[in-house]
Amino acid sequence: MDAIFYNNLRSLLFAASALLAGTATAANLQETLEERLAGDRSGVCAAAVHLGESEETAFYCADPQSAREVDAQSRFEIGSLSKALQGLLVARLVEHGELSLDEPVKALLPEGAEVPEHEDGPIRVRHLLTHTAGLPRLPAGFEVDDPANPYAGYAPEDLLADLAETELASAPGEQFAYSNFGAMLLSLALVERTGTPLPELLEREVLEPLGMDDTSMSGPTLQGHSGRGKPVSNWDFHPDLGGVGAVRSTAADMSRWLDALRGEPQGPLADALVRSREVLVEAGGQKLGYGWLHLPLNDRFVLAHDGGTGGFSSFAVVDPETDQASLVLMDTSMIDRGSLSDLAFHLVEESYPLQSPRKAVALPEGADAEDYVGRYAIYQGEARFMGDFTLEVTAQDGEVVVQGSAGGQTQPEVGVDPDGVDRFIHPPLDLVIEFQRGADGRVTGLVLKQAGMTLRGEPL
Repeated sequence: MDAIFYNNLRSLLFAASALLAGTATAANLQETLEERLAGDRSGVCAAAVHLGESEETAFYCADPQSAREVDAQSRFEIGSLSKALQGLLVARLVEHGELSLDEPVKALLPEGAEVPEHEDGPIRVRHLLTHTAGLPRLPAGFEVDDPANPYAGYAPEDLLADLAETELASAPGEQFAYSNFGAMLLSLALVERTGTPLPELLEREVLEPLGMDDTSMSGPTLQGHSGRGKPVSNWDFHPDLGGVGAVRSTAADMSRWLDALRGEPQGPLADALVRSREVLVEAGGQKLGYGWLHLPLNDRFVLAHDGGTGGFSSFAVVDPETDQASLVLMDTSMIDRGSLSDLAFHLVEESYPLQSPRKAVALPEGADAEDYVGRYAIYQGEARFMGDFTLEVTAQDGEVVVQGSAGGQTQPEVGVDPDGVDRFIHPPLDLVIEFQRGADGRVTGLVLKQAGMTLRGEPL
C-alpha cells in the first residue's frame, strides 16, 4: 500500500541528495530534539543518539505534561530496522562459510518447496537481502485477522503456500521493490540452513557478540502509540519470520551496534561488520546492501533505514565517510512524518534542514469536521484504485482524520490540516484532499492528490 499515503524509504529519502545549505544546528542534541518535537501534536516521546567524536544521547516528550518516561534502557519495537540486523546475520554466516549470497533460495528451503523462477535465473540470497527478487511487498494471500497486530497469525507454512502461488514481477536483480515478503522468506531460509530458530541464531551470532543484552525478538516494551497518541498493541511475528520487523531494543543497545559499524570495526564481528556496509546491488538508481539502503547525502553516501510498527517508529543513519551515526527511537507511529528522518540526517549533516513540529490547525470559522465523515471508494479513472482502496474519514476532537485500506491491510490514521474551504493537506506526505459538495451543500465526493496522481472518491 505504499503507492498512496506512505511512500517506501527510497521515496522518502532521495531528497537527501538535494540539501539546503546553512541550516543552523542547535547547541547540543537535547536542544535539537526539543526544537524538532516541542508541541508536536502526536505527543511522541523519543530517544535520540549521535555518535561522533563523542556519544550524545537525549530524551524528550512532545507534551511536557506527559507522564511517559523514556531512558537509555527503554525497549522499543524497531520495526524494519530489524532487516539491517538480519543483514548483519547474513554477513556473519557468509564470513563463516555457511552461506553464499549467490545460492538459489530454493536450495535453502524445505524439500518440495515451490519457488517462483524467471527465465533469466532463480531468486538468490542477495536478491532477498536487497529487495530485488521480484516479489511483491506482501504475499497476495496475506490475510490479516487483527489489524492491530497484522503479522501475528502468519506462519512459515502460510508463507511457503503463498510463495508457490506467486509470480515474479521482474527478473531477480533487475528492479528494486521493497518487500516484506522477501524479508520473511530470507528469515525462513536462514532457519532452514542453520537448523536453528531465528531468535536463537540472531542472539548467538549478532546480539551476544555486540553486547546487546537487552535486545530480542519478543518481550516487554514501552507502551506504543498511534500517530494520534492512542495506546496500541505490540506487533508480534512468528519467530522464524521475524527478520522482517520483530526486533525490540534500547537506545543503549542500538548504539553499540551503530558504534561498531563506524571506523575500523573490532572484535569477533569485525569482518562481518565491514561486509555489512558493502553495496551489493544497484537497481533503478538505488544502491542496496545487507539490509541497508545506501542513500546520497551531499557528496557522499550513507547507510540508512527506517522502522515502523503500529505503535513505534525508528530511524538510523551510519555515515562511514565522516565516522558518524545517528539514531531516533519513538514510542509513537511517526511514519507520516518520515519517522523523523530529517532529525537523523540533520545529526550527521548540519546542512540537512530540520522540520518543525506538526501542531494542530483549527478549522475555518463555521466549518464542521462532521461534514466530511464517511467511507469513500477511491478510483483511478474508471477503475477502483488498487482493486479495493477505501478511504475512511472520521472526525476526532474537531479534527479531520483519514485512514486508507486495501487488500485487507489498513494504514495508520492520519490527521489532515485545513487549507481553505473543503481542502485539507498533509505536507510531509504530499497529500491533498479536496471535498466536493452538491447543490444542497452536502459532501458528495472528494479528489485525492498525491505523488503526481489525481484520484476521485465516491461515498460508499
